[in-house]
Amino acid sequence: MDESYARNLDQTGQHYMIDPDLIKFIVNNAELEKDDIVLEIGYGKGSLTKELLKKCKVIAVDTEEYKFDVKDAKNVIFINDNILQVFNELYEKYTFNKIVANIPYNISEPLMRLIFKKHKELELVVLTIGQHFADLLTRNDNRIGIIASHMYDIDLLKTVKPRSFSPPPRVDSEVILLEPKSDALSDMYVKLIMLDDRKLKNAFEKIFFEKTKRQVKELTKHPLFDKKLYELSNKEFMELDELLTKI
Repeated sequence: MDESYARNLDQTGQHYMIDPDLIKFIVNNAELEKDDIVLEIGYGKGSLTKELLKKCKVIAVDTEEYKFDVKDAKNVIFINDNILQVFNELYEKYTFNKIVANIPYNISEPLMRLIFKKHKELELVVLTIGQHFADLLTRNDNRIGIIASHMYDIDLLKTVKPRSFSPPPRVDSEVILLEPKSDALSDMYVKLIMLDDRKLKNAFEKIFFEKTKRQVKELTKHPLFDKKLYELSNKEFMELDELLTKI
């Protein structure tokens, strides 16, 4: 293992995929077409990158630069940067429509928040994540799980053992597939997430622009609406979800 490769593992918690059968399974479930543009996060030694390139164009991102040969170099763009800092910039520049990635597990939640904001633009997301985070995403007793359940159909495709990675993580992993929903409640959550830097009551003034201020004030009189979306505890988020469902 070269020095930069080892350093990246220490800094990001990345565990690179080495199981060829798992890689083919992931690519097959991504339903890739020739005109798709895929964002891959954490390309490492390129095992997944090479399989993705057999299907479509790839925007491959990693914090470090790794050298490996690819057959179709014109169809891959390598970016060496922190995905949490350049996600929106890359979307604006390359307009990727799918994400297929074995992500660094320690960026799972902040990355998912960015993905939420591209709910309508991303047709499909296939991620390999830690089992703990997969469990959170599929439960309705925490804020990230509540948002995900309203915005996506979530399939747990495969449990992956540590031996499929180098170095092996300490826990099992999950391959998950997210397909965006489109209904009134998911649309409301999309709008709230796009305004997550505002207090909820202020966000609702934008969402319910057709209502009077008095009507919005009545809808948002609960103390929860004095907080920002991600300031809510899991318990408060469950209360908010009940209120939004009634609205």
